[in-house]
Amino acid sequence: MKNIIKLVCTDIDGTLLTKDRWLSDMTVTAFAKAGLPTILASSRPPQAMRYIQEGLGISGKPLIAFNGGLIIGRNGKQLESNTINIDILETLKDHKAQHHYNLSIYSYEDWFTAQMDAHTKHEMYTTRDTPNIQSVSKTLALLKETKKGIHKLMCMGKPEELDSIITVLTPIFKEKVHFYRSKDTYLEITPKNIDKAKALKKLLATEFDFGMERVIAFGDNHNDNELLRHAKYGVAVKNATTTLKDIADYVSDYTNKEDAVARAIEHFLL
Repeated sequence: MKNIIKLVCTDIDGTLLTKDRWLSDMTVTAFAKAGLPTILASSRPPQAMRYIQEGLGISGKPLIAFNGGLIIGRNGKQLESNTINIDILETLKDHKAQHHYNLSIYSYEDWFTAQMDAHTKHEMYTTRDTPNIQSVSKTLALLKETKKGIHKLMCMGKPEELDSIITVLTPIFKEKVHFYRSKDTYLEITPKNIDKAKALKKLLATEFDFGMERVIAFGDNHNDNELLRHAKYGVAVKNATTTLKDIADYVSDYTNKEDAVARAIEHFLL
């Protein structure tokens, strides 16, 4: 295996990080010993990924943010950006005014939300990112002025409220967006037809001299399905979804909290 694999691509949350939302010493050591190019691929925005790159000693290297919505090459060069038109906010603004869920709006390296509630504080803890606290109307006006699209909307709240969002948006935007539930209380809305595998293929074609046949990939959730399906060797951590385990070439006996990625790297690459 170590003679075939030339690059590691890994998800972050639920896959790479410990219960403390950080890299274990075992993980840092395993990546250093392997010495292979490493691409982080996550639903996170890029600014919430760079401190992890720094922890792995790969600062300035390419990354895949927003589940493939934003591809950044070496030294911060933007290779591809896929966004949702801000019209979706016009529709969602009125719905939000009648409900209590948290609406977080991500555009490039900006995070906007209208409230500093428990959901916002949890995301700040999880990602070490800091939001711009302002109304949806103000964010909408700013995006119009700067002519920027939306990479991701994240709605956090009661399951029935999130179900209502899907009901409202589907008739208008079903051909333009993808709805993703990482859990009952989280709804992520991203551009349709993007995924981590497509993004990695683009990145490899632009920045490397080999393709997916040289990649080992790690994941835990539905947004990792295509990545593991198309990589040469796909590894699902023990806490992964049943669907991802069925797709994976190998299912770890360990969870992300038990250094699953580090143990697999030691087993297959060292």
